[in-house]
Parts: sequence; C-alpha cells; structure tokens
Amino acid sequence: MFSLTVPNMAAKITRTIFRDREVDEDRFAIVKYGVEIFLVNVTKGITVYLAAAFLGMIWQTLVVHVSYLIVRRHSFGLHAKTSLGCTITSVVMFVVLPYFVKDIQLSGWIIVVISIFILLNIAIYSPSDTENMPLFNAQKRHKMRVKSIINSFCLLLCIPIINIDWIITLILFGSLLQVVLIHPLTYKFLKRRYNNYENIL
Repeated sequence: MFSLTVPNMAAKITRTIFRDREVDEDRFAIVKYGVEIFLVNVTKGITVYLAAAFLGMIWQTLVVHVSYLIVRRHSFGLHAKTSLGCTITSVVMFVVLPYFVKDIQLSGWIIVVISIFILLNIAIYSPSDTENMPLFNAQKRHKMRVKSIINSFCLLLCIPIINIDWIITLILFGSLLQVVLIHPLTYKFLKRRYNNYENIL
C-alpha cells in the first residue's frame, strides 16, 4: 500500500514546491522522482532502525550499514525492483542477519582471508551497473573501480585499529553484503542482466 501512496505524496510535495511558478512536465517529473526517492529512503531508514531498536541492535545495524555504504558508494550493484522489496531486503540485511552473526568470533587468519576476498572481488567486479543505470563511460567505470578499492581498503584498515570482536565481524559482514550485490553470480541467480552497458552500446 505504501508503494502506491508514495507517488501521490511526491506529486503533492512537488506541486507545493512549484506552487508559485509554472514548470514544464519534464522538470516536474524530475523533481517528483527525486522527492519519491527521498520519501522511500526516509521510510526505509525508519523501518530498518525501528526493527533494530526492537531487537536491541541499533549499534550493530549502524556498523553493518555504514560499512556496506562505504563499500557500495562507488561500486554500485543490484537494487530491489520495488520500494517494498527494498525495505524488506534492508531489514533482513541490516537487522536480521547481523543478529545471528554478531557474536561470531573470527581468528586473525580468517579475518585476513575474508579481507583479501573482499578486496579481490571489489577490484574485479566493481562497479556493477543495473538495467536502469548502465555505466557507459569506460573512464568513469575505471575511476569508480579505483575509488571502490580505496574505500574498501581504508575500511578494512580500521579492523586492526578497532580490535573489538563484534565490530570487526560486522564490518566484514557489511562489506561482504556489498560483494554479494556486485557479483555476477548473484545477477545470474536473480535473472538480472549484468554489464548492461555492453548490451546497449
């Protein structure tokens, strides 16, 4: 139901923004789309952190979420097809799964192996585009890959400094979530098109 009301809410807000000005349909549609994205993200964030609060997982969810976003910033990857699907997936990724992995203690060599695995996959597969956002520019893709590697390396470099078991586990978990979302096997499993720019150029 919420996914059906978001466009209506966005349209009302956009009309309020332009109430004293005339605007063409294209401009209105662009602003309305931006408002929709904002509303969906705010609602999704509230839902995720309410679920986290219910399970006493605010800090754990925050660690996973921030780690995931740092890696994802330039590596992109899969998106859910609907706002409801995105919200449900986010609750599972950032609240439910961390609830079960937060107490896992990792040995030093396992941490190193996982970190290398993350960096290799980021170096090989980022950035990953989607059908709606194909990455045409080869130079831009290269820059984004470099930035993704740097972001991931800097995040993983924090692990020996932090030296707190549950935070280390959840930093690695958040990073691995993003690796899953850029990996071609995930695209294939979900029957989503990979390297979309190749299919258009």
